[in-house]
Amino acid sequence: MSGPPGTFADTGAASVNMAGRQRAARGKGKGKAAESRPAIPDVYQEMLAEALPMQSDILKRPPKRRRTGSRGALVTTTGSSPVEPLSLILEDDEDIYFEDILDGATNTDPENGELAISPKQQQTAYRGSDEESEVDESDFDFGAFDFENLPDGGGPSGDLELTLTKPETPRSQKATTRRRVVSKAERGTRLEIHRMHILCLLSYLDRRNNWCNDSEVQKSLKLLLDKKTLNDLKPNPDLSQFGRTEFLKRGLEQTAKIWRAKFKITARGMKRALWADDEKDLQNYHLPEDSDLTYDKSDFRASAKRLKGSRDLGAQLYCALLRSAGLDVRLVCSLQPLTFNAGGPPMPRGSAPAPKPPTPDISEEVEPVNIAESPFGSNAPEMPFAPRRRLGHPNAADYHMPEIRAPVRLPPRPKLEVIQESPFPIFWVEVLDEAHQKWLPVDPLVTETIAKPRSFEPPMADRENNMSYVIAFEDVGIARDVTIRYAKAYNAKTRKNRIEFTPSGVKWWRKTMRTYSRGWKTDLDQIEDNELDAIEGREPMPKNIADFKDHPIYALERHLRRNEIIVAEHESGKVAAGRDPRSPGGKKLESVYRRRDVKVVRSADAWYRLGRDVKMGEQPVKTLPVKRRPGDGDIDDVDERPGTNLYTEDQTELYESPPVVNGRIPKNSFGNIDIYVPSMVPKGGVYLPYDEASRAARLLGIDYADALIGFEFRGRHGTAVLKGVVVASGYREAVEAVIEVGLRIKKRVDGYVIEGEEEAETPTRQDDFDDDDSDEYVDEGGGGFFPE
Repeated sequence: MSGPPGTFADTGAASVNMAGRQRAARGKGKGKAAESRPAIPDVYQEMLAEALPMQSDILKRPPKRRRTGSRGALVTTTGSSPVEPLSLILEDDEDIYFEDILDGATNTDPENGELAISPKQQQTAYRGSDEESEVDESDFDFGAFDFENLPDGGGPSGDLELTLTKPETPRSQKATTRRRVVSKAERGTRLEIHRMHILCLLSYLDRRNNWCNDSEVQKSLKLLLDKKTLNDLKPNPDLSQFGRTEFLKRGLEQTAKIWRAKFKITARGMKRALWADDEKDLQNYHLPEDSDLTYDKSDFRASAKRLKGSRDLGAQLYCALLRSAGLDVRLVCSLQPLTFNAGGPPMPRGSAPAPKPPTPDISEEVEPVNIAESPFGSNAPEMPFAPRRRLGHPNAADYHMPEIRAPVRLPPRPKLEVIQESPFPIFWVEVLDEAHQKWLPVDPLVTETIAKPRSFEPPMADRENNMSYVIAFEDVGIARDVTIRYAKAYNAKTRKNRIEFTPSGVKWWRKTMRTYSRGWKTDLDQIEDNELDAIEGREPMPKNIADFKDHPIYALERHLRRNEIIVAEHESGKVAAGRDPRSPGGKKLESVYRRRDVKVVRSADAWYRLGRDVKMGEQPVKTLPVKRRPGDGDIDDVDERPGTNLYTEDQTELYESPPVVNGRIPKNSFGNIDIYVPSMVPKGGVYLPYDEASRAARLLGIDYADALIGFEFRGRHGTAVLKGVVVASGYREAVEAVIEVGLRIKKRVDGYVIEGEEEAETPTRQDDFDDDDSDEYVDEGGGGFFPE
């Protein structure tokens, strides 16, 4: 069966025919003999068919990816451009696979009826991210092949055929993970959980700090320090300030070396708490089997004797060791609470712990080798000796070789898994340098550093550790927030993960830390306050745009809210904000301003609700455009753009209400008076915030005005809130007396018992009475008011 056009044999014949036509073109003009000469003799056609590979050999080759270049591909160019000779193509048969040939289509040469190749048509292939491109017959255009006008009666002389099959495996696309959107209600829940988690961690840290003061623990650990180390830790007070500090650092280095040599990390400590994307992840999650299980003080004492545990436990025991030497030592912890922000990595999908491999029972005794019967005496090895060793021994055949069973080979013991944790610590200590009145951070196990606070903060991409709250506990239980000492960009990055970043968060955090405060500040506390303020003041300007968002010191114009404006005359610096080929250096620079130069602007009505009025002749510093709605008229022809005019506080003054004249209260068009703030009470008047004040004023027959104290908004509409009245200051005592009389009368009337009404109005419970048929009910503490 002859192969269809477009096969490898057809391509070879077509290429030879093209080469012949080129030679004929070069010989044009030399006579008719050159034109009548046959293009390719038949003998060459037979030799070419024998030299070409068989179809089965072609199909056995693995498919190759199609090359986009011109290497090894048969390309026919338009015009008089030459075509690659077949000899050059056949030099590398790996590059002439049919996949390249099929990029072109075949047709019949209109001059001599021979098979030619049309210009190359680019095919399009689609594939998944994890699999290679595959051949698909749907990707080829068979309409480009001319099956009717084939040379030599409809096909080549070879027996080659090409079969294209559609792949059975469907193409798979790489799944893209999207961050789950957190709703407003869930953000509120996360904030509450964040607060609760902080309180729990502070209580946990307080307990561990108390365990470090245990006398039994300190007594067992103090034996690790020699006399020389103790002398270095407590230097002579007669030394200079520099000398005392150097002796202290040398003693801390010696103590850290001793502790690293004695304490072994065999458990996993605290790590960063993460949110789960799915509730099933929490149900399937299990703590690692090598987690720290020190839950009681007895376990803490036992770990002090064994000198084994997690690195967190090692830092706590190291704190107890230094306190046993008489040093002022703080136990420092970087709290790892659940964040309230929507960003951050999710918790890894939990699964049930894998079963442990069976531990071999090494208590079973293996049958020993009888060494006494060995020809080598007591020097014989315990294992049976090899036959080659007996070949060289004299009279080896005369020895009686006992039957020795091969001992039972024990399975190899499983290797201990290395505990992979964050390269930055969760717990460490701070030692007081009395000479300089300064706290020195010391980490003996993880970073192995002394007095290097900048080496404790982990990167933002660390899934095991995140620095947001660093709390230091003294031996007396006094705690202090020392995060600024260790955070490199506290205002730009760390502050956004703390509770102070939320509304009313500063007040909550101060109230929380007040529980662990001393109540007054010592000289050492004041020195530390100045140190932390200096560190915060030395924090450099952020280098990227995102860190300027809500920065407490710097601000960008792009991050301003609708009711904010910059009033600075000069900028504080520049920050790169992209590339701009027109600017010097090819960078687009944006101006940076101080946060104190950002002012809040409000409309005249908003300032009026705050008790202030816009000054005469002041021009608005900002105008907000009105959002156009469907149905609004054309506003393009208006000279002034409609919108809300905004003013700064400097453009306003304190509002003064018209005074009270002859006992008459000034009122607005609704018969009320606006009292948004106490300063809006008119001169000569007094505000009485009682619900019965209006009734009392009517009984007295004096002039009054209901006080409008604000609006209650439900949706986009607000309802006026009226509470109390404003009367002339001379009628104050009279109104208050009437109110008091009315309350006394009401209380006495409410005390009357009316038969038949009490049972219906007062709900009773059966367990409140000894007798179910009792007709009396004594109201204790009812207040004298009927429920509405």
